[in-house]
Amino acid sequence: LAREIPLNERLGKIYGADVKGDFQPVALDAGTRAGVITHPFLLSTLAYHNDTSPIHRGVFLTRNIVGMPLKSPPMANQFKDAAFDPSLTMRQKVTEMTKSADCMACHVTINPLGFSLEHYDGIGRRRDQDRGKPVDAAGELASEGGHVIPLDDARDVAEFAAATPSAHRTFIEQLFHHFIKQPVRAYGENEMETLHEAFAESSYRIPDLLQHISLDTATHTPADAPIAAK
Repeated sequence: LAREIPLNERLGKIYGADVKGDFQPVALDAGTRAGVITHPFLLSTLAYHNDTSPIHRGVFLTRNIVGMPLKSPPMANQFKDAAFDPSLTMRQKVTEMTKSADCMACHVTINPLGFSLEHYDGIGRRRDQDRGKPVDAAGELASEGGHVIPLDDARDVAEFAAATPSAHRTFIEQLFHHFIKQPVRAYGENEMETLHEAFAESSYRIPDLLQHISLDTATHTPADAPIAAK
């Protein structure tokens, strides 16, 4: 939910901020940014060299931020920009490309999340137009609980993730694997819930979560050696 990102003078010129000197926290775009979700490094990584990529961004948000599962597609479709009318926005191209029922089985989730970042170009600069047309970043996300979540921009995604247990568990799982180099399930079926409860009780403080992970793994061995070894 952070509205600031670290920028130095050189990067400030690229992203439209008046920055003097070395890296410092800067609130870009009237404070509309939303933490890591709108960090220029992430946005540029999940984009084409000359345009945005709602599909790459949407898949990342689905799996790694909001923590919703995705099945592997029955067949891979390559995005070919030259095959579309050049006057179409990226949102219009992706909508056309993924309109079949087979595609929408997953893209019903991927697309609204990816479109929520369409206000940010291929290197994460704020924009209000695409191909001379107003950017449309709005959409609706069907949560796992069956609720429909309206999304107008990236902050709506961030606020949804910050309040959603599946997103918390995804964060715990990735943090655990990053530091311990083992899947959290290798330490028992209850380890995830133990860590999730501790995370919530600490008001979601990451240092406290890391402490719990360190203590749990220092005092317990993996519950299932074959899984751990794998």
